[in-house]
Amino acid sequence: MKIFRKIKNIYPAAVLFCFAVVSCKSEAPFADEGEGLLRLRVEVDSRLTRAVEGENDLKANARIYISNEKGVLNKFIGTQSIPYDGIPLRYGSYVAEAMAGDSVSASFTKKYFKGASDFYIGSNSTTAQVSINCKIANVVASIDEGSIDSSFMDDLKVVIGNSRGELTYAADSIMNYGYFMMPNGDTSLKYTVSGVNGRGNPFTKEGVIENVQPAHNYRLTFEYKSGGDNEGGAFLTIVVKEENLYEDVVTIVGKPAFSWSDNNPAVGSQIVGTAGQFETDKTLRAYAYNGFSSLTLTTTDPDVSSILGGSEFELFDLAESGILEMSEKGITVVEGDTKDNIHRYFITFSTKFLNSLPARDTEYVLTVTAVDASGKDASDKETSDKEIRGKKGVMDVRIANTEAAIVYEDPIIIQIEDFEKDLTAVGAKSLSIPVTITNDNVENPKLQYRAQGESAWQSVDINATRSIDTVVTITGLNPATVYEYRVVAGSETDGKFEFESEIATVTTESQFIIPNASMEDWSEYGSKSIVFPGSGSERTFWDSGNEGAQKAGDILTSSSSDFHHTGNLSARLESKFASVLGIGKFAAGNLFVGSYVKTDGTDGVLEFGRQYDGSHPSALSVWVNYRPASVSDRKTDNLTGKDYDIGQIYVALSTEPVEIRTKSSNQKLFNPQESCILAYGEYTFDSSYGDDGALKELKIPIQYYERAKSQQPLYLIIVCSASKFGDYFEGGRGSVMYVDDFELVYE
Repeated sequence: MKIFRKIKNIYPAAVLFCFAVVSCKSEAPFADEGEGLLRLRVEVDSRLTRAVEGENDLKANARIYISNEKGVLNKFIGTQSIPYDGIPLRYGSYVAEAMAGDSVSASFTKKYFKGASDFYIGSNSTTAQVSINCKIANVVASIDEGSIDSSFMDDLKVVIGNSRGELTYAADSIMNYGYFMMPNGDTSLKYTVSGVNGRGNPFTKEGVIENVQPAHNYRLTFEYKSGGDNEGGAFLTIVVKEENLYEDVVTIVGKPAFSWSDNNPAVGSQIVGTAGQFETDKTLRAYAYNGFSSLTLTTTDPDVSSILGGSEFELFDLAESGILEMSEKGITVVEGDTKDNIHRYFITFSTKFLNSLPARDTEYVLTVTAVDASGKDASDKETSDKEIRGKKGVMDVRIANTEAAIVYEDPIIIQIEDFEKDLTAVGAKSLSIPVTITNDNVENPKLQYRAQGESAWQSVDINATRSIDTVVTITGLNPATVYEYRVVAGSETDGKFEFESEIATVTTESQFIIPNASMEDWSEYGSKSIVFPGSGSERTFWDSGNEGAQKAGDILTSSSSDFHHTGNLSARLESKFASVLGIGKFAAGNLFVGSYVKTDGTDGVLEFGRQYDGSHPSALSVWVNYRPASVSDRKTDNLTGKDYDIGQIYVALSTEPVEIRTKSSNQKLFNPQESCILAYGEYTFDSSYGDDGALKELKIPIQYYERAKSQQPLYLIIVCSASKFGDYFEGGRGSVMYVDDFELVYE
C-alpha cells in the first residue's frame, strides 16, 4: 500500500489577474449546468431466506454503486452509509446498482441479491427519489424430503451442480436449499442420485435440468416403481418441479435456523476473546416456522456444566423462575416477535457468563437444539415420533478465550470484507488482496486468479505465517475485466488442491483517458476570443490564466509547434509581467484541469478539478521541457537563495472541485492536506529539464492518503506552472515550460 509522504506547506497554483482600470467580466461557461440530489433507498427482497439470514445483515453489507457513462462515481458499503440528506450529483443520466450477499458458484448458505434502477437529474427534476429492490440472483435446487422412501432406497446422496461448482445433498444436508450462480453460457444443472436400493444393491441415476432461471427453485421429487428390475436406478423416476420464488403462493419452509446478532462472533462461528476480558454480550437468534416445540441448551463440557449447574436446559416456554435462574448464570432467554409465521427466540451469552469460563487451550462448546411445531398431532397413532417432533435445527456455540483455542475451518482466509471496503485495493491492472494464514502447518499456499470465462488459473505464492496478515498483489491484469480469485493449499492432484476456497469475483477498474492529452486541440471562447486548450467554444476540461492576462493584452498559455512528442503541437506556458498603463502584476504561465471562474479585482478565482471515473492510477506521465529565467520578482522569502525560477507540476484526486482565490484578503490556495484530497503527487523543477529543443518524459508517482480507502475519487486535478510561486506573484519573467501527452499510468 502506498504511504503518503509529508509535503512542504507551500502550494503553487496558476496566477490569474485583471486590472482595476479595465472593466472585468467573467467568461466562465457552464451557466446551463446544475446540481441535483439523489435520495436513495435500497431494499433486499429476502423472501427466499424468509429473514433467517437477517435482512438487516444483508443491507449492512450491501455494495451500492452510482454510475454514469464515465464509470462509477460513488460506492457505498452498507445501506447505513448512504447519506441521509441525499447524494449531490450534476445534471445527467445515472444508474444506481446494489448487490448483497456472496456471489459464489455453489453454496448451501451463501446467497446473492442484486438490483438496479435508472434515473435522471435535471432542471425539471432536481431531486431523484430512487428505490432499488434487490432480488435473489441465484438458481436454487432442493430435495423433496417427503418423497424419500427408505423401503426403496437407503444411503441416499444427491449431487447437483453446474460447470463451476457442485453441492452434495446427504444426511444432514438433504433438506438444505442449494444456491447456484450460473457461469456465462451455462444454463443447465446436472444431478446425480446414488444410494442402495431395496435389494441392497448400489444404484446411480443421472439427469439434467435445462434452461434454469434465477429466482426459481428446482425441487427434485422421487417416484418409485415396485417390482421389476431394481438395478441401475430403473425403479426410480425423478420429477423436477419448478417454483417461482416470487409468487406469493410459494412458501419455502426449512428446518429451524440460527444467526448471530450484529455483535457476531469475530472468527467463523466461534466467540473469540481473552479470558476474563470479554466486553460484549453475544446474542444467538433462533428461528422456526410455525413455532417451536422445543428449544434446548446442552453441553458435555464438565467446566460449563459446573458453572451452569447442569448439562441440559429446556429454554422453550420457560417459566419466570427458570428465566431468572438462567439469567443469574449469565444467560438470558427472550421470546421475540412473530412475523410472516416465523417465530423467534433470542439467547444472550452475557459477558458475565463468558468471563466466568477459565482460560484454556481448547474451545468451550454448548449446543442449542431447536425443534419446530410442524409435526402432526401426537394423538394420531399412525404418526412417527419424528413427525410429531417436527424439523430440527442444531447450532454449536463455540467459545475460545485463548489464542490456542481458536479453530479455523480453512487454512487460509481471504479477508473479503477488508478487501471490498478498501477502494484502493482494486486497480485497472492490479489487485491487492488481504489474506490470513490460520494454520502453521499449511503447505503450498497460493492465491489463484483468472479472467472470468478462462479455465486456467494463474498462481501467486503466499509468503506468510499464522495470524500474520499479508497482502497479495497481482499485477499485469486487464482493465474493466471481471476476474475470479480464490486461495488454495496442499498438494495438487489432477488440477485439484487439498484445500480450495470458494471462488469470488471482482472487476478491475477502467483506465481514465485524459481529454486532449496531446494538446492538439486549441480553440477560443467568449467575446474576447480567449485561447484555451480544447475544441468548440466551451472549456470542458483544460483551462489557463489567459482570461486574466488578456485584460493586459497578453497570453500566458498557447499552442506551440516548437516542441512536441506526438502530433504537431504542445502547450507553451510562459511567465510574464503583464501591465496596462504601467500597472500590473507578475503572472505565472500555467495550465490546469478545471475552469477559470471569474476575476475578483485584479485577482483570479479558479475551480480546480473535472469529473473523473474513480479509478486509482499509480502515476502521471507527461512530456516536458522547462527553462527557468532569472528571478525577477520577489515578495516573500519563497525564492531566497535562488538565482533562477522554480517550476512545478502536480496531480491530485479529489472528492470535489477545489476553489482557488489569489486575492490576499480572502486568499485560498491549493492544499494537498485538505480532507477532500485523496491522493497527491508533485514534481518541482529546480533547474532546466529536457535537452535543448526536445521534450523529456516525466513520471510523477501518485501517493494515496489513508482516507482514500473509504472514499471514491470523483475529480481529477492537474496543475502545471512555469513559476511555482506565481500565487505569491514571484518568479522569473520569461520562464517557459512546454508540456505534451499527459497520461495516467496504471500498474
